[in-house]
Amino acid sequence: MIDEADRLAIHELLARYCHSIDSARGELCAALFTEDATLETPVGVAEGKAAIQAWIDERLALRQPEIQVRHAVLTILLAPLDSDRVRVRSTLLYTWETREIPREVDVKSTVIYEDVVRRTPEGWRFASRKCDTQLPLDDVYFR
Repeated sequence: MIDEADRLAIHELLARYCHSIDSARGELCAALFTEDATLETPVGVAEGKAAIQAWIDERLALRQPEIQVRHAVLTILLAPLDSDRVRVRSTLLYTWETREIPREVDVKSTVIYEDVVRRTPEGWRFASRKCDTQLPLDDVYFR
C-alpha cells in the first residue's frame, strides 16, 4: 500500500519532470533520476545520470526557439513493488504551441510512460523511465 504522502510525492516527481523539460532546465530534469537510472525513448536510450543529462541537453538543443513544448501527464497509476520502489504508468499529451499571440497549439503525440521510481534520501526519483508510443494499455500491474 502506498501512503498518501508518497503518492503525492510521486505525482509531483512526474510534474517536475514535465515542468523542467518544458522550461528547458535540463539540469533540474536530470536531477530527478537516480545515479544508475535508465531513460528509454523512441529517439534514444541513456543509462546513468550523466548520460541522461547529456541526452536531455542534446534534445533541448534541437528545439525551435519560436515553439514552446508542453508535456502534460495524465492518468497516473501506481503499483508498489516494495517499500522503496513503485511502478508507475502514466499517459502523456505532447504539444507544441507558438509563442506569438494568438497562440496556435498542435498536438504532436500521446505516449505511455512506464516508470520505476525509487525512494532516495533526496525523495522519490526515477530509477527507470520508458516512453513508448506502442505500449499496450495493459493494467496487469495495477489491479
